[in-house]
Amino acid sequence: MRKMVLLLVLMFLLPFPAFAGSNCIKTAEKIYVLQNQIVNKSFSQLKKGAWALYSTKGGEKTKAVYWGREVSPKTGKNFYMIELQGKPAGQVWYKLTPKDVRYGGKIYRFWTLEPMEIYAKLSDGIVYISKQEIELFMQVIGGRWSIILKEGTIVSPPDCSNLPEITVTTLGFPNQRRIKATVIKFPKNGGELYCSSEVPFGFIKTHSSYGVGSPYLVDFGFHGGTRRISKEMAVQAKPIQIPNMPGGIKIHGLTIQIRGAK
Repeated sequence: MRKMVLLLVLMFLLPFPAFAGSNCIKTAEKIYVLQNQIVNKSFSQLKKGAWALYSTKGGEKTKAVYWGREVSPKTGKNFYMIELQGKPAGQVWYKLTPKDVRYGGKIYRFWTLEPMEIYAKLSDGIVYISKQEIELFMQVIGGRWSIILKEGTIVSPPDCSNLPEITVTTLGFPNQRRIKATVIKFPKNGGELYCSSEVPFGFIKTHSSYGVGSPYLVDFGFHGGTRRISKEMAVQAKPIQIPNMPGGIKIHGLTIQIRGAK
């Protein structure tokens, strides 16, 4: 579950700055165009079965497969769904959420992805996790759902103290495919994000002192993906329940105590 959560954090993770000054506005406009290109071309316009395969340096692999707009078996709501096929397998259901920001008299609409619910395939069956329960669940396994389950954040007030450098490079993939990738680098910490609207989901890799085990894209395709959690299986998913006692949640009858963040 931890690897799946890490991949969720990285996918669609573009900076959303509100910059002031001419250089800042130019940078913000580049990010604005890139963000909307990725959400549009690399997400909402994908065909069912499009996939991206990610690996860590340790060789752990996760395949993300796109299934488009579907009706959630538990809530009956219509969301976009990605199935992450790793250890464990899971489905994340998203909605598109607009963010309007005013720069220099113009209004820019950033399209962001807001995860709404999760189905996870554990050893003893399928678990359903609602948006309301996810913050508690993340406290158990370690992590911050506030990063994952909130739509993209636009930083305000304006801040140019860590203006990113944006460049373009070319990367190679199997079958002699080459794609143009945008590199967003933050000079203060040396962190880098590689992304492209030419691959499903837009995410390629990150470089940072904290991302040694971060997944990176090794292959992709626009059709042929298969499904591990069927609609029939998802219907039988058991919800994670918050018991009537402080400091714990219950999964399949097992109560797990929640510890506060350090």
